[in-house]
Amino acid sequence: MEQRISMTTLAVPDVAEARRFFEDGLGWQVNAAPSPDVVFFQIIGAVFALYSRDALEREIGQEVTKQTSGAITLAWNARSEEEVDAAFNLAVTAGGKIVKRPDKAFWGGYSSYVEVPGGHLLEIAYNPFWQIEEDGAIKLPPAQ
Repeated sequence: MEQRISMTTLAVPDVAEARRFFEDGLGWQVNAAPSPDVVFFQIIGAVFALYSRDALEREIGQEVTKQTSGAITLAWNARSEEEVDAAFNLAVTAGGKIVKRPDKAFWGGYSSYVEVPGGHLLEIAYNPFWQIEEDGAIKLPPAQ
């Protein structure tokens, strides 16, 4: 199996609300929305999806946890601390709830968190140890 993740999906109670956050609030472009239960965004190297929690439960045949924060986070990496500040303010204006304001992180970067509609956490961070390519792809340094 190749070392990659093709799609990341957030199970949310209200797809339309979460879609508005990403599309109208953050300016992301929807690439497909085949039903009211799902929406797909093309991201660099993969797909990001919002999926109705109820539809996911029907699909897999079991209940999906309502607990959304703490087990997994999404991250958006910036090219500078100033870009973190701007993206954080945009996310809050778009309806994200402040979890942690931008600040110096113990690991040497600059990090913040917002809760997106549906309850999932989005980290907005600058990591001075990672390179961001012109197209936005992350290039990790060689293993040490």
